[in-house]
Amino acid sequence: MRLILTCTGGFAGPAGAQTRTVDLAQLPPEQASELERLLRASDFFELPSRLVKDAPKSWDFKYQLAVDDDHGAPHCVVYHLDQASPSLQQLTAKLNDEVAPD
Repeated sequence: MRLILTCTGGFAGPAGAQTRTVDLAQLPPEQASELERLLRASDFFELPSRLVKDAPKSWDFKYQLAVDDDHGAPHCVVYHLDQASPSLQQLTAKLNDEVAPD
């Protein structure tokens, strides 16, 4: 399973975009299990493609998470962190903390 997290926004806007790509098969089993657990807990593959604010501020960060689970078409969700479920927020934080930008 491959996860690609892109973050844009803040004061740098598109110029400050960061992408983090991780293949769970390449991680230590404990780390991969935790990321997969958070992904499943968020019901990621059931989420709509957009979870964004109606009136975001120019400094709000916007995330795009694309997941290819090797069993079908990749699923992608664009979201503001405060519109995401707690498990999707935790997954985003772990990816930001544990995966170096591309």
